[in-house]
Amino acid sequence: MKKTSFVPYLLCTGLIFTLGSCGNNRTANDNKPNILLIVVDDLGYSDLSPFGGEIRTPNIQRLADNGLIVQHCYTSPLCAPSRAMIMSGIDNHISGIGAMSPFQAANQYMQPGYEGYLNDRVMSLPETLRKNGYHTYMSGKWHLGHEEGRRPFERGFERSFTFLGGGASHFSNIFPLGPEEMIHTVYMDDSVQVKKLPEDFYSSIFYADKMIQYITKQKDEAPFFGYLAFTAPHDPLHVPDKWMDKYKGAYDKGYDHIRQVRMNNMKKLGLIANDLPINMGSGEYKKWNQLSAQEKKIEARRMELYATMLEIMDMEIGRVLKALQKAGKLENTIIILIGDNGANPKNPSFYKTIMKPFDNSLENMGKANSFVSLEGAWAEVTATPYSYFKTTTGEGGIRVPFIISGHGVAVKGVDATNKILGTDIMPTLLEMTNIKRPDTFQNNKLATMTGISFNKMLSNKKSSVRNEKSGFGIESLENKAYIKGEWKIRFLMPPFGDGRSWQLFNLKEDPIEQRDLAEQNPDKLHEMLSGWTEYTQEVGYIPYLGGRAYSVLGPDNFFKAVLDSTNKALIERATLELQRGGE
Repeated sequence: MKKTSFVPYLLCTGLIFTLGSCGNNRTANDNKPNILLIVVDDLGYSDLSPFGGEIRTPNIQRLADNGLIVQHCYTSPLCAPSRAMIMSGIDNHISGIGAMSPFQAANQYMQPGYEGYLNDRVMSLPETLRKNGYHTYMSGKWHLGHEEGRRPFERGFERSFTFLGGGASHFSNIFPLGPEEMIHTVYMDDSVQVKKLPEDFYSSIFYADKMIQYITKQKDEAPFFGYLAFTAPHDPLHVPDKWMDKYKGAYDKGYDHIRQVRMNNMKKLGLIANDLPINMGSGEYKKWNQLSAQEKKIEARRMELYATMLEIMDMEIGRVLKALQKAGKLENTIIILIGDNGANPKNPSFYKTIMKPFDNSLENMGKANSFVSLEGAWAEVTATPYSYFKTTTGEGGIRVPFIISGHGVAVKGVDATNKILGTDIMPTLLEMTNIKRPDTFQNNKLATMTGISFNKMLSNKKSSVRNEKSGFGIESLENKAYIKGEWKIRFLMPPFGDGRSWQLFNLKEDPIEQRDLAEQNPDKLHEMLSGWTEYTQEVGYIPYLGGRAYSVLGPDNFFKAVLDSTNKALIERATLELQRGGE
Protein backbone atom coordinates (compact mmCIF):
# COMPACT_ATOMS: atom_id res chain seq x y z
CA MET A 1 0.00 0.00 0.00
CA LYS A 2 1.40 3.33 -1.00
CA LYS A 3 1.32 5.86 1.81
CA THR A 4 0.76 9.47 0.82
CA SER A 5 2.60 11.88 3.08
CA PHE A 6 0.41 14.37 4.86
CA VAL A 7 0.46 18.00 3.88
CA PRO A 8 -2.26 20.17 5.46
CA TYR A 9 -4.71 21.02 2.73
CA LEU A 10 -4.51 24.57 1.50
CA LEU A 11 -7.08 27.16 2.44
CA CYS A 12 -8.31 29.36 -0.37
CA THR A 13 -8.53 33.05 0.61
CA GLY A 14 -8.61 31.84 4.21
CA LEU A 15 -11.91 29.98 3.80
CA ILE A 16 -12.11 26.46 2.48
CA PHE A 17 -15.69 26.78 1.33
CA THR A 18 -15.81 30.21 -0.35
CA LEU A 19 -17.53 29.68 -3.71
CA GLY A 20 -15.46 30.61 -6.75
CA SER A 21 -12.24 30.95 -4.78
CA CYS A 22 -10.42 27.76 -5.79
CA GLY A 23 -9.90 27.17 -9.46
CA ASN A 24 -12.30 25.51 -11.85
CA ASN A 25 -14.81 23.91 -9.44
CA ARG A 26 -18.27 23.01 -10.61
CA THR A 27 -20.68 25.58 -9.20
CA ALA A 28 -23.44 24.67 -6.79
CA ASN A 29 -26.03 26.29 -9.09
CA ASP A 30 -25.24 23.95 -11.97
CA ASN A 31 -24.91 20.62 -10.16
CA LYS A 32 -26.15 18.72 -7.16
CA PRO A 33 -23.65 18.82 -4.30
CA ASN A 34 -21.30 15.99 -3.44
CA ILE A 35 -21.67 14.46 0.03
CA LEU A 36 -18.93 13.22 2.34
CA LEU A 37 -20.28 11.52 5.47
CA ILE A 38 -17.63 10.71 8.09
CA VAL A 39 -18.53 8.44 11.01
CA VAL A 40 -16.14 7.96 13.93
CA ASP A 41 -16.37 4.76 15.98
CA ASP A 42 -16.75 5.04 19.80
CA LEU A 43 -15.81 8.71 20.03
CA GLY A 44 -16.02 10.60 23.32
CA TYR A 45 -18.00 13.85 23.24
CA SER A 46 -15.07 16.08 24.25
CA ASP A 47 -12.22 14.32 22.43
CA LEU A 48 -11.96 16.55 19.36
CA SER A 49 -10.48 20.05 19.60
CA PRO A 50 -13.71 21.81 18.47
CA PHE A 51 -15.41 20.18 21.46
CA GLY A 52 -12.75 21.07 24.02
CA GLY A 53 -10.38 18.16 23.62
CA GLU A 54 -6.60 18.37 24.01
CA ILE A 55 -6.13 15.85 21.17
CA ARG A 56 -4.69 17.48 18.06
CA THR A 57 -7.36 17.43 15.33
CA PRO A 58 -6.60 20.45 13.10
CA ASN A 59 -8.48 19.23 10.03
CA ILE A 60 -11.67 18.57 11.97
CA GLN A 61 -11.14 21.95 13.63
CA ARG A 62 -11.15 23.62 10.18
CA LEU A 63 -14.43 21.88 9.34
CA ALA A 64 -15.94 23.24 12.54
CA ASP A 65 -14.51 26.72 12.03
CA ASN A 66 -16.16 26.89 8.61
CA GLY A 67 -19.33 25.02 9.52
CA LEU A 68 -21.91 24.37 12.20
CA ILE A 69 -21.57 22.36 15.40
CA VAL A 70 -24.87 20.99 16.67
CA GLN A 71 -24.46 20.69 20.40
CA HIS A 72 -27.38 18.32 20.99
CA CYS A 73 -27.01 15.43 18.54
CA TYR A 74 -28.23 12.00 19.65
CA THR A 75 -27.73 8.43 18.49
CA SER A 76 -28.14 4.96 19.93
CA PRO A 77 -25.61 3.93 22.62
CA LEU A 78 -24.33 1.12 20.36
CA CYS A 79 -22.62 1.09 16.96
CA ALA A 80 -24.92 -0.91 14.68
CA PRO A 81 -28.23 0.70 15.76
CA SER A 82 -26.69 4.14 15.29
CA ARG A 83 -25.47 3.27 11.80
CA ALA A 84 -28.92 1.91 10.94
CA MET A 85 -30.41 5.25 11.97
CA ILE A 86 -27.91 7.16 9.82
CA MET A 87 -28.18 4.93 6.73
CA SER A 88 -31.99 4.66 6.72
CA GLY A 89 -33.50 7.80 8.24
CA ILE A 90 -35.65 5.37 10.23
CA ASP A 91 -35.68 4.34 13.88
CA ASN A 92 -33.50 1.27 14.36
CA HIS A 93 -36.37 -0.77 15.85
CA ILE A 94 -38.11 -0.50 12.48
CA SER A 95 -35.11 -0.77 10.15
CA GLY A 96 -33.76 -4.07 11.46
CA ILE A 97 -31.34 -3.34 14.31
CA GLY A 98 -33.79 -3.23 17.22
CA ALA A 99 -31.08 -5.25 18.94
CA MET A 100 -27.49 -5.53 17.74
CA SER A 101 -26.79 -9.03 16.45
CA PRO A 102 -26.09 -11.52 18.02
CA PHE A 103 -27.56 -9.97 21.19
CA GLN A 104 -31.24 -10.46 20.37
CA ALA A 105 -33.35 -11.97 23.14
CA ALA A 106 -35.19 -15.24 22.55
CA ASN A 107 -38.47 -13.37 22.00
CA GLN A 108 -36.86 -10.81 19.65
CA TYR A 109 -35.09 -13.28 17.37
CA MET A 110 -36.10 -12.87 13.69
CA GLN A 111 -39.00 -10.61 14.61
CA PRO A 112 -39.71 -7.58 12.37
CA GLY A 113 -37.23 -4.84 13.21
CA TYR A 114 -34.90 -7.24 15.01
CA GLU A 115 -33.41 -9.11 12.05
CA GLY A 116 -29.87 -7.89 12.78
CA TYR A 117 -29.40 -6.26 9.36
CA LEU A 118 -30.97 -3.45 7.34
CA ASN A 119 -34.27 -5.04 6.36
CA ASP A 120 -36.51 -4.74 3.32
CA ARG A 121 -38.55 -1.91 4.84
CA VAL A 122 -35.53 0.34 4.17
CA MET A 123 -34.26 2.04 1.05
CA SER A 124 -30.84 3.05 2.25
CA LEU A 125 -29.26 6.45 1.72
CA PRO A 126 -26.80 5.15 -0.93
CA GLU A 127 -29.59 3.24 -2.70
CA THR A 128 -31.69 6.40 -2.85
CA LEU A 129 -28.85 8.61 -4.03
CA ARG A 130 -27.64 6.10 -6.62
CA LYS A 131 -31.13 5.91 -8.12
CA ASN A 132 -30.90 9.68 -8.54
CA GLY A 133 -27.64 9.94 -10.44
CA TYR A 134 -25.06 9.83 -7.65
CA HIS A 135 -21.93 7.75 -7.59
CA THR A 136 -21.82 6.01 -4.22
CA TYR A 137 -18.59 5.07 -2.46
CA MET A 138 -17.92 3.50 0.92
CA SER A 139 -14.74 2.82 2.82
CA GLY A 140 -14.71 1.45 6.36
CA LYS A 141 -17.05 -0.19 8.84
CA TRP A 142 -20.49 -1.45 7.79
CA HIS A 143 -21.92 -3.50 10.72
CA LEU A 144 -25.36 -3.64 9.11
CA GLY A 145 -25.39 -7.20 7.82
CA HIS A 146 -22.88 -9.77 6.58
CA GLU A 147 -25.52 -11.98 4.98
CA GLU A 148 -25.98 -12.38 1.23
CA GLY A 149 -28.07 -9.51 -0.08
CA ARG A 150 -27.28 -7.34 2.96
CA ARG A 151 -23.70 -6.26 2.26
CA PRO A 152 -22.66 -2.75 1.18
CA PHE A 153 -22.25 -3.58 -2.53
CA GLU A 154 -25.78 -5.02 -2.42
CA ARG A 155 -27.30 -2.08 -0.50
CA GLY A 156 -26.45 0.79 -2.80
CA PHE A 157 -22.69 1.25 -2.93
CA GLU A 158 -21.16 1.30 -6.41
CA ARG A 159 -17.60 0.95 -5.05
CA SER A 160 -16.71 -0.19 -1.56
CA PHE A 161 -13.91 -1.45 0.61
CA THR A 162 -15.61 -2.51 3.81
CA PHE A 163 -15.26 -4.27 7.10
CA LEU A 164 -18.54 -6.05 7.77
CA GLY A 165 -18.33 -6.50 11.54
CA GLY A 166 -18.14 -4.47 14.71
CA GLY A 167 -14.39 -4.34 15.25
CA ALA A 168 -11.11 -6.14 14.70
CA SER A 169 -7.37 -5.60 14.66
CA HIS A 170 -6.46 -2.31 13.00
CA PHE A 171 -3.48 -4.03 11.38
CA SER A 172 -3.22 -6.74 8.74
CA ASN A 173 -3.51 -9.61 11.24
CA ILE A 174 -7.29 -9.90 10.98
CA PHE A 175 -8.24 -11.17 14.43
CA PRO A 176 -11.83 -10.91 15.63
CA LEU A 177 -12.77 -9.24 18.90
CA GLY A 178 -14.07 -12.56 20.18
CA PRO A 179 -15.87 -15.79 19.23
CA GLU A 180 -19.22 -14.06 18.62
CA GLU A 181 -17.59 -11.66 16.17
CA MET A 182 -15.94 -14.30 14.00
CA ILE A 183 -18.77 -14.72 11.49
CA HIS A 184 -18.67 -11.09 10.36
CA THR A 185 -14.96 -10.41 10.84
CA VAL A 186 -14.70 -10.08 7.08
CA TYR A 187 -13.27 -7.49 4.70
CA MET A 188 -14.88 -7.02 1.28
CA ASP A 189 -13.39 -5.28 -1.75
CA ASP A 190 -16.58 -4.56 -3.67
CA SER A 191 -18.14 -8.05 -3.94
CA VAL A 192 -14.94 -10.03 -3.29
CA GLN A 193 -13.91 -11.21 0.16
CA VAL A 194 -10.40 -10.11 1.06
CA LYS A 195 -8.36 -13.09 2.19
CA LYS A 196 -5.15 -11.17 2.95
CA LEU A 197 -4.59 -7.51 3.72
CA PRO A 198 -1.43 -5.63 2.68
CA GLU A 199 1.39 -6.08 5.19
CA ASP A 200 1.44 -2.35 5.98
CA PHE A 201 -2.34 -2.13 6.41
CA TYR A 202 -3.58 0.27 9.09
CA SER A 203 -7.32 0.85 9.12
CA SER A 204 -7.59 4.65 9.11
CA ILE A 205 -4.87 5.13 6.49
CA PHE A 206 -6.18 2.42 4.18
CA TYR A 207 -9.80 3.61 4.40
CA ALA A 208 -8.71 7.13 3.42
CA ASP A 209 -6.61 5.73 0.56
CA LYS A 210 -9.63 3.91 -0.81
CA MET A 211 -11.94 6.92 -0.56
CA ILE A 212 -9.36 9.10 -2.33
CA GLN A 213 -9.02 6.44 -5.05
CA TYR A 214 -12.78 6.29 -5.66
CA ILE A 215 -13.16 10.07 -5.80
CA THR A 216 -10.14 10.83 -7.97
CA LYS A 217 -10.69 8.02 -10.47
CA GLN A 218 -14.30 8.96 -11.15
CA LYS A 219 -14.62 9.43 -14.92
CA ASP A 220 -17.54 11.85 -15.14
CA GLU A 221 -18.82 15.01 -13.45
CA ALA A 222 -21.78 13.38 -11.69
CA PRO A 223 -22.04 14.07 -7.95
CA PHE A 224 -20.82 11.48 -5.45
CA PHE A 225 -21.77 10.26 -2.01
CA GLY A 226 -18.76 9.14 0.02
CA TYR A 227 -19.27 7.25 3.27
CA LEU A 228 -16.01 7.20 5.23
CA ALA A 229 -16.64 5.03 8.28
CA PHE A 230 -13.53 4.79 10.45
CA THR A 231 -13.09 1.97 12.95
CA ALA A 232 -10.87 4.26 15.05
CA PRO A 233 -10.80 4.66 17.96
CA HIS A 234 -12.77 1.42 18.61
CA ASP A 235 -10.70 -1.09 20.54
CA PRO A 236 -8.26 -2.75 20.30
CA LEU A 237 -6.13 0.36 20.67
CA HIS A 238 -3.53 0.00 17.90
CA VAL A 239 -0.96 2.50 16.65
CA PRO A 240 1.75 2.21 13.95
CA ASP A 241 5.28 2.01 15.37
CA LYS A 242 6.39 5.46 14.24
CA TRP A 243 3.45 7.01 16.15
CA MET A 244 4.00 5.14 19.42
CA ASP A 245 5.38 8.08 21.43
CA LYS A 246 3.24 10.84 19.90
CA TYR A 247 1.46 11.57 23.21
CA LYS A 248 4.09 10.24 25.61
CA GLY A 249 3.60 11.85 29.02
CA ALA A 250 0.49 13.79 27.99
CA TYR A 251 -1.77 11.90 30.39
CA ASP A 252 0.57 11.34 33.32
CA LYS A 253 -1.43 13.76 35.51
CA GLY A 254 -4.47 11.53 35.32
CA TYR A 255 -8.21 11.60 34.89
CA ASP A 256 -9.13 14.69 36.88
CA HIS A 257 -6.48 16.87 35.25
CA ILE A 258 -7.71 16.09 31.72
CA ARG A 259 -11.32 16.41 32.81
CA GLN A 260 -10.57 19.92 34.13
CA VAL A 261 -8.61 20.90 31.00
CA ARG A 262 -11.56 19.89 28.84
CA MET A 263 -14.06 21.69 31.05
CA ASN A 264 -12.01 24.89 30.82
CA ASN A 265 -11.73 24.58 27.05
CA MET A 266 -15.45 23.93 26.62
CA LYS A 267 -16.32 26.99 28.67
CA LYS A 268 -13.99 29.16 26.56
CA LEU A 269 -15.65 27.79 23.41
CA GLY A 270 -19.12 28.55 24.78
CA LEU A 271 -20.14 24.89 24.65
CA ILE A 272 -21.11 24.76 28.33
CA ALA A 273 -22.12 27.32 30.95
CA ASN A 274 -19.34 28.97 32.95
CA ASP A 275 -20.97 27.88 36.21
CA LEU A 276 -21.44 24.22 35.20
CA PRO A 277 -19.86 22.07 37.92
CA ILE A 278 -17.35 19.39 37.03
CA ASN A 279 -18.74 15.87 36.69
CA MET A 280 -16.47 13.58 38.69
CA GLY A 281 -17.89 10.38 37.20
CA SER A 282 -19.96 7.48 38.41
CA GLY A 283 -17.68 6.36 41.23
CA GLU A 284 -17.45 2.91 39.65
CA TYR A 285 -13.69 3.22 39.08
CA LYS A 286 -10.61 3.93 41.16
CA LYS A 287 -9.52 7.53 41.48
CA TRP A 288 -6.10 8.40 40.07
CA ASN A 289 -4.57 8.76 43.54
CA GLN A 290 -5.76 5.26 44.41
CA LEU A 291 -3.72 3.68 41.64
CA SER A 292 -0.25 2.23 42.10
CA ALA A 293 2.65 3.73 40.15
CA GLN A 294 2.49 0.86 37.65
CA GLU A 295 -1.28 1.17 37.27
CA LYS A 296 -0.89 4.87 36.52
CA LYS A 297 1.60 4.09 33.75
CA ILE A 298 -0.78 1.56 32.20
CA GLU A 299 -3.77 3.91 32.44
CA ALA A 300 -1.82 6.83 30.96
CA ARG A 301 -0.68 4.57 28.13
CA ARG A 302 -4.27 3.65 27.26
CA MET A 303 -5.15 7.28 26.73
CA GLU A 304 -1.92 8.00 24.83
CA LEU A 305 -2.82 5.30 22.31
CA TYR A 306 -6.45 6.41 22.06
CA ALA A 307 -5.44 10.03 21.42
CA THR A 308 -2.90 8.97 18.80
CA MET A 309 -5.53 6.96 16.92
CA LEU A 310 -7.69 10.08 16.73
CA GLU A 311 -4.84 12.30 15.54
CA ILE A 312 -4.03 9.78 12.79
CA MET A 313 -7.68 9.71 11.79
CA ASP A 314 -7.73 13.51 11.62
CA MET A 315 -4.64 13.44 9.42
CA GLU A 316 -6.38 11.02 7.05
CA ILE A 317 -9.48 13.21 6.92
CA GLY A 318 -7.13 16.03 5.90
CA ARG A 319 -5.77 13.92 3.05
CA VAL A 320 -9.27 13.21 1.78
CA LEU A 321 -10.19 16.90 1.92
CA LYS A 322 -7.00 17.82 0.12
CA ALA A 323 -7.81 15.29 -2.62
CA LEU A 324 -11.28 16.81 -2.95
CA GLN A 325 -9.80 20.27 -3.27
CA LYS A 326 -7.23 19.16 -5.84
CA ALA A 327 -10.01 17.54 -7.87
CA GLY A 328 -12.02 20.78 -7.79
CA LYS A 329 -14.83 19.20 -5.80
CA LEU A 330 -14.39 20.51 -2.26
CA GLU A 331 -16.45 23.69 -2.35
CA ASN A 332 -19.45 21.84 -3.80
CA THR A 333 -19.35 19.15 -1.11
CA ILE A 334 -21.51 18.77 1.98
CA ILE A 335 -19.32 17.35 4.76
CA ILE A 336 -20.80 15.76 7.87
CA LEU A 337 -18.80 14.33 10.77
CA ILE A 338 -20.58 12.40 13.51
CA GLY A 339 -19.69 9.96 16.29
CA ASP A 340 -21.76 6.79 16.48
CA ASN A 341 -21.93 6.69 20.30
CA GLY A 342 -19.78 7.42 23.34
CA ALA A 343 -16.40 5.90 24.15
CA ASN A 344 -16.17 2.21 25.04
CA PRO A 345 -15.83 1.34 28.77
CA LYS A 346 -15.40 -2.43 28.29
CA ASN A 347 -12.16 -4.31 28.80
CA PRO A 348 -11.18 -7.14 26.43
CA SER A 349 -12.67 -9.82 28.68
CA PHE A 350 -16.10 -8.55 27.58
CA TYR A 351 -15.48 -10.10 24.16
CA LYS A 352 -14.41 -13.49 25.60
CA THR A 353 -11.19 -13.12 23.61
CA ILE A 354 -9.72 -16.58 24.05
CA MET A 355 -8.56 -17.46 20.54
CA LYS A 356 -5.19 -15.76 20.47
CA PRO A 357 -2.50 -15.06 23.07
CA PHE A 358 -1.80 -11.35 23.39
CA ASP A 359 1.15 -9.50 24.85
CA ASN A 360 -0.43 -6.64 26.79
CA SER A 361 2.68 -5.64 28.70
CA LEU A 362 3.22 -1.92 29.10
CA GLU A 363 6.03 -1.94 26.55
CA ASN A 364 3.90 -3.79 23.96
CA MET A 365 0.59 -1.97 24.36
CA GLY A 366 -0.66 -0.69 21.01
CA LYS A 367 1.28 -3.15 18.87
CA ALA A 368 -0.33 -5.64 16.48
CA ASN A 369 -0.14 -8.54 18.94
CA SER A 370 -1.76 -6.62 21.81
CA PHE A 371 -5.40 -6.18 22.75
CA VAL A 372 -6.02 -3.32 25.16
CA SER A 373 -9.01 -1.04 25.55
CA LEU A 374 -9.64 2.46 26.87
CA GLU A 375 -11.82 1.10 29.72
CA GLY A 376 -14.26 2.85 32.01
CA ALA A 377 -12.39 5.55 33.91
CA TRP A 378 -11.01 7.19 30.76
CA ALA A 379 -14.27 6.58 28.89
CA GLU A 380 -15.99 8.76 31.49
CA VAL A 381 -13.36 11.47 31.01
CA THR A 382 -13.89 11.46 27.23
CA ALA A 383 -17.59 12.17 27.83
CA THR A 384 -16.79 15.35 29.82
CA PRO A 385 -18.93 17.00 31.09
CA TYR A 386 -21.64 14.39 30.57
CA SER A 387 -22.43 11.16 32.38
CA TYR A 388 -21.50 7.61 31.45
CA PHE A 389 -20.47 6.28 28.00
CA LYS A 390 -21.20 3.73 25.28
CA THR A 391 -23.89 1.08 26.06
CA THR A 392 -25.73 3.44 28.43
CA THR A 393 -28.35 6.09 27.79
CA GLY A 394 -26.54 8.61 29.92
CA GLU A 395 -25.73 11.73 27.89
CA GLY A 396 -22.16 10.45 27.52
CA GLY A 397 -23.46 7.37 25.72
CA ILE A 398 -25.96 8.92 23.32
CA ARG A 399 -24.96 12.57 22.82
CA VAL A 400 -22.29 12.69 20.12
CA PRO A 401 -20.12 15.25 18.30
CA PHE A 402 -21.73 16.54 15.11
CA ILE A 403 -20.30 18.96 12.55
CA ILE A 404 -21.79 19.90 9.19
CA SER A 405 -19.70 22.05 6.88
CA GLY A 406 -19.36 23.08 3.28
CA HIS A 407 -22.02 23.46 0.59
CA GLY A 408 -25.39 24.73 1.80
CA VAL A 409 -24.29 25.56 5.34
CA ALA A 410 -24.86 29.29 5.79
CA VAL A 411 -25.22 29.29 9.58
CA LYS A 412 -21.84 28.94 11.28
CA GLY A 413 -20.73 28.47 14.87
CA VAL A 414 -22.63 26.45 17.48
CA ASP A 415 -26.31 25.58 17.54
CA ALA A 416 -27.05 25.14 21.24
CA THR A 417 -30.84 25.04 20.88
CA ASN A 418 -31.95 22.32 18.49
CA LYS A 419 -31.92 18.61 19.19
CA ILE A 420 -31.24 16.33 16.24
CA LEU A 421 -31.03 12.55 15.82
CA GLY A 422 -28.98 10.24 13.64
CA THR A 423 -32.22 9.51 11.77
CA ASP A 424 -32.38 13.16 10.70
CA ILE A 425 -29.31 12.97 8.47
CA MET A 426 -30.90 11.13 5.53
CA PRO A 427 -34.02 13.34 5.20
CA THR A 428 -31.81 16.43 5.52
CA LEU A 429 -29.47 15.30 2.75
CA LEU A 430 -32.39 14.35 0.50
CA GLU A 431 -33.91 17.80 0.99
CA MET A 432 -30.56 19.49 0.35
CA THR A 433 -30.19 17.54 -2.91
CA ASN A 434 -33.87 17.90 -3.89
CA ILE A 435 -34.37 14.12 -3.96
CA LYS A 436 -37.50 12.29 -2.86
CA ARG A 437 -37.33 8.74 -1.59
CA PRO A 438 -40.11 6.56 -3.09
CA ASP A 439 -42.72 4.68 -1.05
CA THR A 440 -41.73 1.31 -2.50
CA PHE A 441 -38.39 -0.24 -3.47
CA GLN A 442 -37.76 -3.62 -5.11
CA ASN A 443 -41.44 -4.49 -4.67
CA ASN A 444 -41.29 -3.80 -0.92
CA LYS A 445 -43.41 -1.18 0.80
CA LEU A 446 -41.05 1.09 2.68
CA ALA A 447 -41.43 2.27 6.25
CA THR A 448 -41.96 5.99 6.65
CA MET A 449 -38.78 7.83 7.58
CA THR A 450 -38.96 8.84 11.24
CA GLY A 451 -36.16 11.40 10.94
CA ILE A 452 -36.83 15.11 10.49
CA SER A 453 -34.91 17.31 8.06
CA PHE A 454 -32.85 20.04 9.72
CA ASN A 455 -32.04 21.71 6.39
CA LYS A 456 -33.76 24.99 7.37
CA MET A 457 -31.55 25.18 10.46
CA LEU A 458 -28.51 25.44 8.18
CA SER A 459 -29.66 28.75 6.69
CA ASN A 460 -31.74 30.28 9.49
CA LYS A 461 -30.44 30.62 13.05
CA LYS A 462 -33.99 30.91 14.39
CA SER A 463 -35.26 27.77 12.67
CA SER A 464 -36.56 25.03 14.97
CA VAL A 465 -36.19 21.31 14.19
CA ARG A 466 -38.25 19.93 17.08
CA ASN A 467 -40.57 21.94 19.28
CA GLU A 468 -41.02 21.52 23.03
CA LYS A 469 -43.84 19.02 22.48
CA SER A 470 -41.90 16.79 20.10
CA GLY A 471 -40.17 13.95 21.95
CA PHE A 472 -38.02 11.03 20.83
CA GLY A 473 -37.00 7.71 22.34
CA ILE A 474 -33.77 5.72 22.35
CA GLU A 475 -33.29 2.10 23.45
CA SER A 476 -30.56 -0.52 23.26
CA LEU A 477 -30.32 -3.74 25.30
CA GLU A 478 -32.96 -2.34 27.68
CA ASN A 479 -31.05 0.86 28.38
CA LYS A 480 -33.67 3.48 27.57
CA ALA A 481 -34.21 7.22 27.28
CA TYR A 482 -36.99 9.56 26.24
CA ILE A 483 -36.28 13.25 25.65
CA LYS A 484 -38.83 16.00 25.14
CA GLY A 485 -37.88 19.65 25.31
CA GLU A 486 -35.63 20.19 28.31
CA TRP A 487 -36.77 16.99 30.05
CA LYS A 488 -35.32 13.48 29.93
CA ILE A 489 -36.18 10.16 31.51
CA ARG A 490 -33.48 7.51 31.73
CA PHE A 491 -33.50 3.79 32.51
CA LEU A 492 -30.17 2.05 33.09
CA MET A 493 -29.43 -1.63 33.39
CA PRO A 494 -26.87 -2.94 35.93
CA PRO A 495 -24.14 -2.18 36.80
CA PHE A 496 -24.93 1.49 36.20
CA GLY A 497 -28.60 1.37 37.16
CA ASP A 498 -30.94 -0.91 39.07
CA GLY A 499 -32.76 -2.14 35.95
CA ARG A 500 -36.10 -1.40 37.61
CA SER A 501 -36.69 2.35 37.90
CA TRP A 502 -36.79 5.42 35.69
CA GLN A 503 -34.93 8.62 36.52
CA LEU A 504 -36.05 12.13 35.55
CA PHE A 505 -33.72 14.99 34.69
CA ASN A 506 -34.07 18.58 33.53
CA LEU A 507 -31.30 18.84 30.93
CA LYS A 508 -31.44 22.62 30.76
CA GLU A 509 -30.74 23.02 34.48
CA ASP A 510 -28.79 19.80 34.92
CA PRO A 511 -27.15 18.66 31.65
CA ILE A 512 -24.77 16.36 33.54
CA GLU A 513 -27.67 14.35 35.06
CA GLN A 514 -26.77 14.65 38.73
CA ARG A 515 -30.22 15.43 40.21
CA ASP A 516 -32.93 12.80 39.78
CA LEU A 517 -36.29 14.62 40.02
CA ALA A 518 -38.54 11.56 39.70
CA GLU A 519 -39.77 11.55 43.29
CA GLN A 520 -40.39 15.28 43.58
CA ASN A 521 -42.04 15.66 40.18
CA PRO A 522 -44.26 12.58 39.66
CA ASP A 523 -46.58 14.36 37.22
CA LYS A 524 -43.74 15.16 34.83
CA LEU A 525 -42.42 11.61 35.19
CA HIS A 526 -45.86 10.23 34.28
CA GLU A 527 -46.07 12.57 31.27
CA MET A 528 -42.67 11.46 30.02
CA LEU A 529 -43.46 7.78 30.55
CA SER A 530 -46.60 8.25 28.47
CA GLY A 531 -44.41 9.68 25.71
CA TRP A 532 -42.06 6.70 26.01
CA THR A 533 -44.97 4.25 25.71
CA GLU A 534 -46.25 6.03 22.62
CA TYR A 535 -42.76 5.87 21.09
CA THR A 536 -42.43 2.13 21.72
CA GLN A 537 -45.79 1.46 20.08
CA GLU A 538 -44.87 3.52 17.03
CA VAL A 539 -41.55 1.74 16.41
CA GLY A 540 -42.50 -1.82 17.41
CA TYR A 541 -40.14 -2.12 20.39
CA ILE A 542 -40.04 -5.66 21.82
CA PRO A 543 -38.90 -5.97 25.47
CA TYR A 544 -35.98 -8.30 26.15
CA LEU A 545 -37.35 -11.63 27.47
CA GLY A 546 -36.29 -15.27 27.57
CA GLY A 547 -32.51 -14.92 27.61
CA ARG A 548 -30.21 -14.53 24.60
CA ALA A 549 -31.25 -16.41 21.47
CA TYR A 550 -27.56 -17.00 20.67
CA SER A 551 -27.06 -18.84 23.96
CA VAL A 552 -30.15 -21.01 23.54
CA LEU A 553 -29.64 -21.90 19.88
CA GLY A 554 -25.85 -21.94 19.68
CA PRO A 555 -23.91 -20.06 17.00
CA ASP A 556 -24.58 -22.45 14.10
CA ASN A 557 -28.34 -22.57 14.48
CA PHE A 558 -28.56 -18.87 15.39
CA PHE A 559 -26.91 -17.71 12.19
CA LYS A 560 -28.42 -20.43 9.98
CA ALA A 561 -31.90 -18.90 10.11
CA VAL A 562 -30.53 -15.37 9.76
CA LEU A 563 -28.46 -16.30 6.70
CA ASP A 564 -31.52 -17.81 5.03
CA SER A 565 -34.16 -15.37 6.21
CA THR A 566 -36.56 -16.49 3.44
CA ASN A 567 -36.69 -20.07 4.79
CA LYS A 568 -39.83 -20.01 6.93
CA ALA A 569 -39.49 -23.66 8.00
CA LEU A 570 -35.96 -23.00 9.27
CA ILE A 571 -37.14 -19.97 11.25
CA GLU A 572 -40.06 -21.93 12.70
CA ARG A 573 -37.69 -24.68 13.88
CA ALA A 574 -35.40 -22.11 15.46
CA THR A 575 -38.37 -20.47 17.17
CA LEU A 576 -39.50 -23.83 18.54
CA GLU A 577 -36.02 -24.49 19.93
CA LEU A 578 -36.09 -21.09 21.62
CA GLN A 579 -39.44 -21.88 23.22
CA ARG A 580 -38.15 -25.20 24.49
CA GLY A 581 -34.95 -23.57 25.74
CA GLY A 582 -36.92 -21.07 27.76
CA GLU A 583 -39.07 -23.71 29.47
